[in-house]
Amino acid sequence: MAHEQRRLAAIVAIDVVGYSRLMGQNESSTHALLKTHLTERVMPSFGRYGGRVVKSTGDGVLAEFGSAVGALSALIELQQAMANANRDEPETDRIVFRSGVHLGEVIVEDNDLYGDAVNIAARLQGEAPPGGILISRAVREAVEGRLKAKLHALGELSLKNIERPIRAFRVEWDAADW
Repeated sequence: MAHEQRRLAAIVAIDVVGYSRLMGQNESSTHALLKTHLTERVMPSFGRYGGRVVKSTGDGVLAEFGSAVGALSALIELQQAMANANRDEPETDRIVFRSGVHLGEVIVEDNDLYGDAVNIAARLQGEAPPGGILISRAVREAVEGRLKAKLHALGELSLKNIERPIRAFRVEWDAADW
């Protein structure tokens, strides 16, 4: 049997808040707008900080970074860019991402990633507020004091299908710093 390939990675999960509702309102314009945001905002932000998109679903992206600081910097930059892009959009038409980041071991297979770390990032993303970012304690320990952001403790979250509670932190930043 082939030896399982593993590595340590900062895993980023993002998705669109209320995607089904947006698609129900107007499929074509929602799809086109999401494609624009992915091309003009998500990919450039992730690329600048060494991120690799592992997979993209209809309304979400899973990415891998070699650095927790890079992952969080890319996300803050992205969320800031999205806030700016949405400023002139009617609220009902806005595409807003929520995101989660976890640092942990992943199993690498055929360019895809598997394991607890991927699931935890996805579950944290599910708990994040619209336009917000949630990170795990592992990410907090790696980034603390290394970038301009405040990390607010949310305590231990019980995340769906994750055996142990995960200490989570909400990320806040000042637009002027980014």
